[in-house]
Amino acid sequence: MKKILSIVRLIFINLAIFLVLLFLVNLFVGIYLKSSNNKSRADLPNYEDDKGYARKIFEDYNKVQQLYEPFVAWKTKPYQGETTNINKNGIRETIKVPHVSDSAKVIRFFGGSTLWGEGADDNSTIPSIFQKLNSEYKVYNHGQLAYNSRQNLDALISLYEEGKKSDVVIFYDGVNDAAFLCPTDVDVPGHRLVPMFRGKLYTSYFNIVKEAIGKIFFDKLILLSKKLSPAERDEMYNCVSSTAKAEAVADFMLTNWEIAHDIVTSRGGRFYAVLQPSAYIGNPRTDHLDLGPVLGDNFKEIYKLFYQKIKEKQYPWVSDLSTSFDGDEYIFIDFCHVSPNGNQIMANQINNVLQVGSLH
Repeated sequence: MKKILSIVRLIFINLAIFLVLLFLVNLFVGIYLKSSNNKSRADLPNYEDDKGYARKIFEDYNKVQQLYEPFVAWKTKPYQGETTNINKNGIRETIKVPHVSDSAKVIRFFGGSTLWGEGADDNSTIPSIFQKLNSEYKVYNHGQLAYNSRQNLDALISLYEEGKKSDVVIFYDGVNDAAFLCPTDVDVPGHRLVPMFRGKLYTSYFNIVKEAIGKIFFDKLILLSKKLSPAERDEMYNCVSSTAKAEAVADFMLTNWEIAHDIVTSRGGRFYAVLQPSAYIGNPRTDHLDLGPVLGDNFKEIYKLFYQKIKEKQYPWVSDLSTSFDGDEYIFIDFCHVSPNGNQIMANQINNVLQVGSLH
């Protein structure tokens, strides 16, 4: 009996040691992955003039949190920081300019984190710079982290239901429709967090325990494995391997634009859709970045279809600005987000689009 107890005790001790080691390895891999993802952006040559302020921008960004929002799935919580401020409605603040009357025309921008302004302070987002160029208008930034064109459409509908005025509506899309609909575990229609929501809603106690165990012992190791394994990276996206999926993604965005156009114009407003740039598209400077080739291949496949369908439709309210950052200037800080100089270029481009559209 003593021998059996001794064996059981030995097995228990070894198992406990193994689990502690597994926990520590998973913990340190998580720290490594987080540091490798976040440490470099403030140190990129884009921010050479003031790296200290750039660090403050990303410190504020990393403190921004999300909460559930009907129909669109999530929205940023109110936040006040040195470089980033989000009001009680979850909307990032746009620069205030003097002499804007209460009767001024209202221009609303919708998009994902690039439009929201990841990598820039409040005064250097696309809507803020556009506001500086157009002091006779009241500009709102409805960009939200990771939103795709369907979520922008749902956010627009909610604003109309609240009775909000919109003289001009601008959708700034492309990146999130490609990046977050091409993953293999996301269907069309969908959004970035579909797999997470499906895993958490109406789940059993067994799944809750399994998820907790995974977070403690395995999840960061699995992420590292996917990051290092070419085979696993290839399987993460299926827009290249599935023609039907790629077509569905492209049609999804164009259809959302068409519906948004009909809604806005039927209410007396003007609607403009902008196909946004990506570091994978055109010839921007990217020698300072480490870009994933698999995501890039899927991006190129989707954007090829975007170009084709935009050309076929010939809508005068659609503008392809996807190559606006071509050249030798450091603009991108990852595969889609940009430093303030990129936002300046884009705000100027969109301003030109609206001038051609006879808004002034």
